[in-house]
Amino acid sequence: MNQDFLRLLQKYNTEPVQKSLSELLCEPDRFKKFSAQSNGLLLDSSRTTIGSESMQQLLTLASECGVEKARQQLFDGESVNYTENRPALHMAMRSDDLLAGVDRETAARVTENRQIMFRFASAFAAGHLPGRPEQPVRHIIHIGIGGSVLGPRLLIEALGADTSVKVHFLASIDAHLRTELLASLDPAETAVVVVTKSFTTGETLMHARRVLDWMEQAIGRQAALQRLFAVSGNQQAVDAFGVVRDNTLYLPDWVGGRYSIWSAVSLSAAAVMAEGGFAQFLRGAADMDRHFQTAALEENLPVLMALTDIWHRNICAYPAQAVIPYDHRLRSLPAYLQQLVMESNGKSVDHQGRQLEYDTSPVLFGEPGTDAQHSLFQMFHQGTDIVPLSFIAAIRPDHADTEAHAGLLANMLAQATALATGTAGLGEQVQDPHRQMHGERPSVVLLMDKLDPYSLGQLLAMYEHKVFVESVIWDINPFDQFGVELGKVVAKTIQPALEDESLGVPASYGLAAILDYIHSKK
Repeated sequence: MNQDFLRLLQKYNTEPVQKSLSELLCEPDRFKKFSAQSNGLLLDSSRTTIGSESMQQLLTLASECGVEKARQQLFDGESVNYTENRPALHMAMRSDDLLAGVDRETAARVTENRQIMFRFASAFAAGHLPGRPEQPVRHIIHIGIGGSVLGPRLLIEALGADTSVKVHFLASIDAHLRTELLASLDPAETAVVVVTKSFTTGETLMHARRVLDWMEQAIGRQAALQRLFAVSGNQQAVDAFGVVRDNTLYLPDWVGGRYSIWSAVSLSAAAVMAEGGFAQFLRGAADMDRHFQTAALEENLPVLMALTDIWHRNICAYPAQAVIPYDHRLRSLPAYLQQLVMESNGKSVDHQGRQLEYDTSPVLFGEPGTDAQHSLFQMFHQGTDIVPLSFIAAIRPDHADTEAHAGLLANMLAQATALATGTAGLGEQVQDPHRQMHGERPSVVLLMDKLDPYSLGQLLAMYEHKVFVESVIWDINPFDQFGVELGKVVAKTIQPALEDESLGVPASYGLAAILDYIHSKK
């Protein structure tokens, strides 16, 4: 266990919060003291129970846990992914300055790969195969799972422009969506992008085989292979599958799946973003990288957000957090952040492999407002557990209905206020206990001037660095995900027994009875 961290937590948790959240909100300059900005992105954490002294203690905690040193190691390309002995240099995919620190051959390959991706994306956006203007493309089937889908889907929903091509996603191994999708498409107008870093992912390859068979039957193998593209770091496996080398994009091994949105994994998204949109997305992230590297801890958005979440998780012992974007275009943001946060920091041993005696990643969930107000918010206001919220919105919309947007922002700010102050904030006493809401429910507000590629790049990079700061304080590795693999290994032993009832599984699985039941229903 990390004794130093435990001692610091005990030290900073000796003084109970003396003021209520309602009282804190009335302090002069509360917003000024507990908000920070960077290039049009605002973080407002004034609606939390952190006071000025507590924030100073949290900043000291960050310093004493070595956040600044770890930050330098991350950007210097050291093996911060220590369990797999590799760096985590996804930032180099969005910054030529950082790419210059990578070995020359790899840097040249990444640069060339980016140019090829943009060429592919431009061709798709124009409605044809790269280098083959006579071969139409009206649809792209993007096949992947996890970060190979979550990032591109988020980009398309948030930033997709009107183009001649429509993107469809296949992720879960469930065949229902694929069967329905293929029945609606023409193979002669469809491109297929298969995204898997290892090119061994079972769900992805099964979909890819079925889709390739569908295309071959309709237009022949050679024409089908012209329409098949791959993004992977395993060229040998890509070759074995049959993808043409000229249709293959490279994914370095130091780019993890949940950090791959900045890479060729987002080829499909780049095809439907406005001209130059993906480049602006990368620029926004690179600017957040510079902010994270250079801003003092007390003005550093990723650091401040991480410390707020550390406060909620380790000092207040809140087990969950919610992300509520007040923008329909960000409807997939909670799912994207679920993977980023929970797959990165859902760990229970420290750097030395010792069992932790404090909590790490919270359960993260959410859905867009105002829909969430009619489902999740009852529990947020009156449930027995307190769930800190992150509200996310854009000040200026991309539509002309100012009344609707004012209503959207009003609802967001009203929820943040009501959660903090409860029914007492109405200035009247509510006697009926069923109608009482006691408040003291914390939240932060993240505001962008507008939702565009640059601001979304900033936002996602800020969350990446927030997760990293938390991992440093918790002394865990945010870049491996061994827990993801165990279920896949077990599934490989169960599937044969489902397909052939004469085969069994180890008795330790405890599955014999349910397998018999399943076979009896076939």
